[in-house]
Amino acid sequence: MHASPSFFQRLFQRVETSLLRHGSEPKTIFLLAVLSVLDGFLPMLPAEMFVLALCVLQPQKGKVTVVVFALASALSAFLLALGMGTLTESAESLSQKLMGSQGPELLAAMRDWGPVSMVFFSVFPDSPRSAIALFALSGVSPESICAMVFIGKLMLYTALLLLIHHLPSRVGRWRGVGPFWVSWLQRRASRFVAYCRRIRRRARCLNQGTWTFPRNS
Repeated sequence: MHASPSFFQRLFQRVETSLLRHGSEPKTIFLLAVLSVLDGFLPMLPAEMFVLALCVLQPQKGKVTVVVFALASALSAFLLALGMGTLTESAESLSQKLMGSQGPELLAAMRDWGPVSMVFFSVFPDSPRSAIALFALSGVSPESICAMVFIGKLMLYTALLLLIHHLPSRVGRWRGVGPFWVSWLQRRASRFVAYCRRIRRRARCLNQGTWTFPRNS
């Protein structure tokens, strides 16, 4: 007897199916970018998944995808920082209660180093919601946070695009070469390339009407 999938499983399957079926259409880039703006507020599907799938399914639009999604992440960060910035005065009083006389000094340090460190936090996958909220509460301007998130996400998505385009031609040459840590990287690279191929294959099967989701046992 098969267990019925949960609501979130069905929702994920529908989103995944729509992404693979319509991922080769240029308008999908902008529709998913608009949806990814909400990722800064709600833990939805991370924008990195959208970028990966779109760069695989629309390689000729890879640069457009990278820039559009970096802008969407920056807009999301700006809106979140703008909302949190209204609580700046409360943050000042809260820091004094929690840290005493060192509170204002800590907030001042965050204001000085916040924008630069936001680039570091933004390079990692997913939205740096906690960092955005913390820096906004410390008084860092939404414009600065927006600019730094854009730079960080642009670096992340560009690296992802380069991996998709250049890694498949190099994986075969690396096999069986080098010490243990090189072999470890080779295995991860091979899995990444295989995942990209799986995305293309599933999209092709969906468009041809030959793909069905496996049932949960």
